[in-house]
Amino acid sequence: MPSINYSIKKNRLSHALLKGMELVQENDRLYLSPEEVRRLYLPAIDQVQEGGTWGRLSFEADTTEDMMLYVYVMALDVDTVYDGEKTWRIEDLLLDPDIPDAQKKGFFARAQGLRVVGKNDILLYGLSGRYLFIAMEVIGGGEGFLSHLRVDVRGDNFLDTFPAVYQQRDGFFHRFLSIFSSIYNDFEHEIDRLPDLLDPDTCPAVLLETYGQWLGIDLSGGYLSEEAMRSLVREGYHLNRMKGTRACLSRVLEIALGERPIILEQNTILSYLESGDFAGEELSHASIYDINILIKKRLNETEQHQLLHLIRQFTPLRSRIHLVRLKDSGLLDSNVYMDMNAILEEDAFGYFDEDMEMDEGVILDE
Repeated sequence: MPSINYSIKKNRLSHALLKGMELVQENDRLYLSPEEVRRLYLPAIDQVQEGGTWGRLSFEADTTEDMMLYVYVMALDVDTVYDGEKTWRIEDLLLDPDIPDAQKKGFFARAQGLRVVGKNDILLYGLSGRYLFIAMEVIGGGEGFLSHLRVDVRGDNFLDTFPAVYQQRDGFFHRFLSIFSSIYNDFEHEIDRLPDLLDPDTCPAVLLETYGQWLGIDLSGGYLSEEAMRSLVREGYHLNRMKGTRACLSRVLEIALGERPIILEQNTILSYLESGDFAGEELSHASIYDINILIKKRLNETEQHQLLHLIRQFTPLRSRIHLVRLKDSGLLDSNVYMDMNAILEEDAFGYFDEDMEMDEGVILDE
């Protein structure tokens, strides 16, 4: 009998009933909120054949010591139940948020299902039926994650290789062999996950710095958000092809800062001065190798050095970067009256380094 695995990912989780949990779309994980009680009710897994047996339920749980994990599992050949008044689809009953949780737990107990506490690797050899129903409950303070939920129909890989006298299902020898089958299946699952480990959208965050090094981009220092690092790795090949261009520098800054900067090269400044559309005459004294970057985001000295370290990896060798922070614009709203609640700052081109105003006394020069 071939091994059949049901991966519980985005599609199944998006149709589940979640209480105190939230689906993280990027990596199919369930985020456990700081609430005291979180619950999960999954749609039925249909094995198609009646009287089918089940092997193993496993998942990864990143929880705190104060959390207690409960898992409820039952297998049935029918997907409906009659309560004396009307016929219910079991799946609709479990996924109905208005039905009390105590009633749902009682249904698992009456169906002679499993109730397992504190385990994330559960043998299902004692269950048989076409439909498998799974519910989880996490009690206790703190935050955490549930991920990589999967159900293995077979559960073991070696029992059929022994004489028939040893092939008693759910016996001691069967469960003993399941230890080695679990190790084998976990290795197989990790091998199947290798493409995800090499994908910038799904790989663990700890690997992003390494992948950046493969592309010649230094992402170390911890100053970039996880999403920014994923974007730089994802676009690293194309950024390297554009390295040294204004478009490349603009895209890198947009990823790192979350805003599109204003980049003024020396020839651009001179053309603005000639046309009279630019008042920053002090910038005209810079050399042709100077690049002026105007941003709105406020950065401290450490963040400025980190940002400069990143963008220097994409600029020409002889170029010099001048990072200029623009002043915030003044606003006059409906609360301004009788010369109250309104302040108009003096004209200034921007801020240089530690909030030093760039007036006629500042010249960008060596």
